[in-house]
Amino acid sequence: MVKKILVACGTAIATATVVATKVKELCKANKIPADVNQCKSFEVKSKTNFQKYDLIVSSTKVSGETTEDGKRTINGVPILNAIPFLSGMNKEQLEQDILNVLQGE
Repeated sequence: MVKKILVACGTAIATATVVATKVKELCKANKIPADVNQCKSFEVKSKTNFQKYDLIVSSTKVSGETTEDGKRTINGVPILNAIPFLSGMNKEQLEQDILNVLQGE
């Protein structure tokens, strides 16, 4: 089954493109079929209202997100912080977190 992933940043241009590329590469390397889309952070809520996503990876706070037990979500979709893909710090942990969500762990 193809996993639907939404990558968000402030303008959906440079940062989202870098993060989306890294997410696609991670999915390909782990044989996870994925449809990765980009958007602006303020568009996430409306997009998740009308389409089912498995994961959101965002470099900024998402309008309408909630936090429960230290985990960010919006409309039931987990949100992971994209900053490790940009800074390199804790990148391996982010990759593992993405795989855990997509593989249902």
